[in-house]
Amino acid sequence: MHTRRRHPPVLYIKQIVHWQPNSQTWARGAKTVLTYTLLYLVIDVALNRSAFTDAWTIVWPLNGVNVALLLMNPRSRWPWMVLGIEIGTGIGELFDDHVVWMEVGQRLCSATEILISAALLPPFITLDRWLRNPGIFFRFAAALVLGPAISGLMAAVLFHYTQGQSFLLAFNNWAIADALGMAAIMPLVLSLRTPQMLALFQRPALPKTMGALILAFAGAELIFSVSRYPLLFLLFPLLLLVEALLSFAGSAIAVVGVLFISVCFTSDSMGPFGNWPADLGIRRDQAMQLFFGFQLLALFPASLMFMERRRMTAELHDTNARLTVLAALDGLTGIANRRSFDERFTHEWNRAIRHRKPLALAMIDLDNFKQFNDLYGHLAGDKCLCAVADALARQVQRPEDLVARFGGEEFALLLPHTSAEGALKMVERMRAAISELGIEHIGNSWKHVTVSIGYSSLTPTHSDGQPRLIQLADAALYRAKSDGRNRVETISSVEGLGATSHDFGSTTSRNRTVRILGRER
Repeated sequence: MHTRRRHPPVLYIKQIVHWQPNSQTWARGAKTVLTYTLLYLVIDVALNRSAFTDAWTIVWPLNGVNVALLLMNPRSRWPWMVLGIEIGTGIGELFDDHVVWMEVGQRLCSATEILISAALLPPFITLDRWLRNPGIFFRFAAALVLGPAISGLMAAVLFHYTQGQSFLLAFNNWAIADALGMAAIMPLVLSLRTPQMLALFQRPALPKTMGALILAFAGAELIFSVSRYPLLFLLFPLLLLVEALLSFAGSAIAVVGVLFISVCFTSDSMGPFGNWPADLGIRRDQAMQLFFGFQLLALFPASLMFMERRRMTAELHDTNARLTVLAALDGLTGIANRRSFDERFTHEWNRAIRHRKPLALAMIDLDNFKQFNDLYGHLAGDKCLCAVADALARQVQRPEDLVARFGGEEFALLLPHTSAEGALKMVERMRAAISELGIEHIGNSWKHVTVSIGYSSLTPTHSDGQPRLIQLADAALYRAKSDGRNRVETISSVEGLGATSHDFGSTTSRNRTVRILGRER
């Protein structure tokens, strides 16, 4: 089997660095740059004017969106996309009186971060395939660490030598906020374009989805608004519950909502991180970032485990469904087997009693089939049975009708809500269809394969038993055999059965009926 060669992330970075567009790509590239410039200009201005302005040093969501967009697009578009993203973001930042050359330096740091993080992750095609990539958790963790860490070091040097900030403060304000935003936002953006996300908000699943999200957001409000009692231990079980109820896409929504609830309360000096002691070696925002970051890192493998469990459960259900279908089919002919017939017969018999509708049964037997096997061999006999079964099945038009292999060379036809007249038309078509196959049989009077059919139709009552209908149809079949074969006969009542005592009373017929009724029991 041909396997696709995997290239290390470093090679992707080299390809981007040495990227040289040809003349045919300039027009598409310029359009991409313009589109992303305008889009990110609007987004950056909106973020800087939002109510969370003071909290962006705790979590910066935009680079999570950036990395997700890169993963959804071919790598050949990455340079154009990154250029448009950084131009639009830079112009938006200049509206806040940023120094131009400082903003250029920050855009270089940001571009480095999203390119490294995206290169470490597999391309996104579908959510299930992306999550099932080998080593996805370690690649996800590496993307969250390496990209923000390298760009954070670059930003720390920039802010230290231009604004006098300490290396550690500048690094924390840049790298940890970006990593936290990436860990929370990127899974949500990837999930937005998946069928799993759409299914959460369709009518049958909507109550469950809204209930789980309301529970998550209400729980987060309780956890991060109360500072008197330590409730942080409740967050991870709460997120796990949402993951179990709504799968990866649903938990991605919950994570983002819970994150911004926690940031809002923490920024307002509320909750377990609100009144952070000043004498501790770690600042309040850093403590909150580390806590939430570890929650997300722990949730990701748990999500993978839940996803794999759901996938295995679905595969098990599919396998059981296939096995159920196979158990209901005859292994040789592919039509329903005797077990399937017995189950359907009981169901239709009870339904006919409830609705007071007639139920017809036909017994079909190949004429002189023992001689056929003796003359042509058992392999040819098996092919003959398959051809006959296929011809009989083609005559069945209603979903409720059933053709089954009853045993050996015998077949049974069950016709719910069918009178004797309707059954006669059906079985005559079947008899003619088998004759028209023209399968050679020199041991038969007609020199080709034929069938004899006996049928009966009655309206069951609670005083009747299922064996009665089988007995009538089988006695009619015996009459068809006795009267020359390749014909259709019927017996519609016990009186008619008694009138055939000459045939039905014979030892052969009696033994045959006992055998059939014994199998029915």
